[in-house]
Amino acid sequence: MPGFNPRVSRIRESPTRRIDEIREELSRIGRDIILLSTGQPSIPPPRYAREKLARDLFEESMDLYSYTPTRGISTVREAVVADLEEDGLELGEGDLALTAGGQSALFAALSALFQEGDEVIVFDPMYFGYWPLLDYLGLRARVIPEDIEAGFQPDLSVVNEALKPGFTKGIILVTPDNPTGRVVEESVARGLAEIAVDNDLWLIVDEAYRTLVYEGRHSYIYNYAPDNVVALGAFSKDPGIPGWRLGYAYGPREAVRRISLVVQETVYCPPSVAQRLVKYYLESGEKRAHREAVRRVYKTRRDAAIQAVERYIPGARYARPQGGMFLFVDLSPAYPNLDSEELARRLLREKSVAVVPGVYFSRRYTSSLRVSFVSEAVERIAEGIRRIGELLDESRRGSPR
Repeated sequence: MPGFNPRVSRIRESPTRRIDEIREELSRIGRDIILLSTGQPSIPPPRYAREKLARDLFEESMDLYSYTPTRGISTVREAVVADLEEDGLELGEGDLALTAGGQSALFAALSALFQEGDEVIVFDPMYFGYWPLLDYLGLRARVIPEDIEAGFQPDLSVVNEALKPGFTKGIILVTPDNPTGRVVEESVARGLAEIAVDNDLWLIVDEAYRTLVYEGRHSYIYNYAPDNVVALGAFSKDPGIPGWRLGYAYGPREAVRRISLVVQETVYCPPSVAQRLVKYYLESGEKRAHREAVRRVYKTRRDAAIQAVERYIPGARYARPQGGMFLFVDLSPAYPNLDSEELARRLLREKSVAVVPGVYFSRRYTSSLRVSFVSEAVERIAEGIRRIGELLDESRRGSPR
């Protein structure tokens, strides 16, 4: 057999994909799995947008099935820009390109902005999807730990100290964050923008959860440093079409042009049907009410998850998530040598609860779990966390598996 590109070995299978495979296997034999692992929404897009798209499917036209421009249909881009501007962003339609999902935007941005050997600053904890891409592209990660007691807010002084002039080329930030739910404070957002400008760095801001903020307000860092910020977004969380793969990138026009070239040679164009649905959603009168309703439901589930952790896992630490879909639970105070991968495997097979090990996100908080609070009802969230506490108690007492 001929050889392979050794770079491919740097790409690791997504841990959530592995969990999903085991969950599917157990579901086939009749196990009812409490799903606390995935960041997949449980509320579909508004009925109005879906019904309008459904009518389009019966038209005798190829419009819905054809290639689109690589950057996306112009009227859809305009709708996305208008939505962002409505939320406080200052942007032009030419400064944004649609992509085939947020992951496509991320890969294209890293590929277009950095060269092999460049160093980028990342924060710990961090979304696990970044690590394989950084490795694949040959980028060096300088990891800055965030403190749970400080609500995982980045420390600007530590960022400044970590910079290597001429060597550090960028900073990657997720806000609202996956896995912690932290929303970067405006003072920190401004400070990071200043650092990027003063040191001629790219600041990549992942905003996939920008509409899911429960307390505080999302800061559009692009407004503070439009020549240095490239931001990434997705429609997987809002309006909730993760399987339809539509995202976007915005920033300086030349950066967006180069990102689009990578998109062109990987996925060619974003999915037309997803673009059509998103346009209907963004231009409908239901958008604002839908977002408010989704936030209300998820906030109630978040609060239920926090209450369950307090009740069933005493001693666990967490920072109250201000946004996003996850509660990041540090178990180290009560279980300092915990193997979170082994715990997650046992929870799935013995307790029928799916979670994601914290070690996938953090080199510092390795005895931790990421708990999703969006996919299940309040009662099942509480029951799932009760089972986590139950297994931890059994392990402490040395119960047989």
